Amino acid sequence: MTDHYAQAERMLRESPVSADAAAIVHANPKLNEMSLFDVECVETQPKVRDMIVAPVSGSDVHEFARRYHYTETGGAATWRWGLWHGPVLNGVVAFNLPTRTACESVFGAEHHEHVWHMGRLILSDKSPRNSESRLIGGSLRAIERDYQNVWGVLTYAAADVGHIGTVYQATNAIYSGTTGTEHYYIDTWGQRRSNYVNGARLSKELAVRRGWTVHDGLPKHRYVYILGNKTQRRHRLGMLKYPILPYPKKTGGATSPPRQEPRQNQCGRDETPIGLVTEQPKEDYL
Repeated sequence: MTDHYAQAERMLRESPVSADAAAIVHANPKLNEMSLFDVECVETQPKVRDMIVAPVSGSDVHEFARRYHYTETGGAATWRWGLWHGPVLNGVVAFNLPTRTACESVFGAEHHEHVWHMGRLILSDKSPRNSESRLIGGSLRAIERDYQNVWGVLTYAAADVGHIGTVYQATNAIYSGTTGTEHYYIDTWGQRRSNYVNGARLSKELAVRRGWTVHDGLPKHRYVYILGNKTQRRHRLGMLKYPILPYPKKTGGATSPPRQEPRQNQCGRDETPIGLVTEQPKEDYL
């Protein structure tokens, strides 16, 4: 283990809410390539204000999806950030390029290259309240700083698993209605799959050839984040092709589908899987 890894490990052990440990992670990009400590093994959870947003690896996105996301897949994760407390990763957000049609629908065909898609937002079961908002806000600020060609970010809430996009509403995203009725697939591993694979639509016929089953889904709630400085946001908002509508409200019911079997966490403790709890989660998304 290199010196900065050992130093971060020692500091986390000595002070679970150490701003210095977070600074070490932020200052050492290689430290952010993989979470050093499993979040499920940490007994004391930090406060949201002590967490930072920094890059993560693609393997971290896929591992968090396997554990905590209803699809159990990380999807296309071209650009990625995570919510870190020292060397412990508490959540991930991943962005990709949507389809050409989706890109053109935001600001027009002539500005299709200025749109990204937030494909995954995943927090651990232990993440404190407002973790989602901090991760979204930090990642969008990173995009504004490092990818100034991006004007807007599309994201969706899956109505067929009870989501309305509560966290998007809490972070001031624009609600623009719902998509058309869509279908989805369940692959041979029992995982839910989108009807888009590697940016291209996968036909029902090809999915069936793969051994996947076809399922009808409900329309998704669509949200848009407008990026840039105050003047740029005002200008880009005027270019938006979608209507700006009131936020939908939850009417009750579960917000995520039950998993088939209980899951044991990575430190050997039995846990009730997401979707089998009877109380409402603090927020829902994607």
